[in-house]
Amino acid sequence: MLIAEALAAIEPSIDWAARAEAYAATLTELDAEIQDILAPIPDENRLLITNHDSLGYFADRYGFEIIGAVIPGGATLADPSSAQLAELVDEIVEEGVKVIFAETIEPTALAEAVAAEAGTDVAVVELHTGSLGEPGTTTDNIVGMLRDNAKRIADALS
Repeated sequence: MLIAEALAAIEPSIDWAARAEAYAATLTELDAEIQDILAPIPDENRLLITNHDSLGYFADRYGFEIIGAVIPGGATLADPSSAQLAELVDEIVEEGVKVIFAETIEPTALAEAVAAEAGTDVAVVELHTGSLGEPGTTTDNIVGMLRDNAKRIADALS
């Protein structure tokens, strides 16, 4: 409501409060839909390996555990050491992880190399985490992006 109040101060002819309430309702409905989309994923499959630390809030909200990242830390420009990558490969093998979630805005080469090194059928699935999709796609807004990511995660882990 703070944003609605600020917008009302700028343009009082628009009912920003009603728009904010409608959008909040949309997000509440989306949250329930995402829970339904993810519900079939068994507890033992709720382990996430990400390209970098990008799904922390998602994991906390929907009952997942992030057990590793290809690029450790919050920066996408960091270079992981060979020891860090070897540890991640060991973790993937030990936990039986079948997918690494990468971002559509970053190259997937390192994630693909880690997946190949694990020596199993580890897939790399891209998610929209740092940007929306192209205009006219189902991911060109936050609601569509979150729904699409949930579907991709569910498809990969179910």
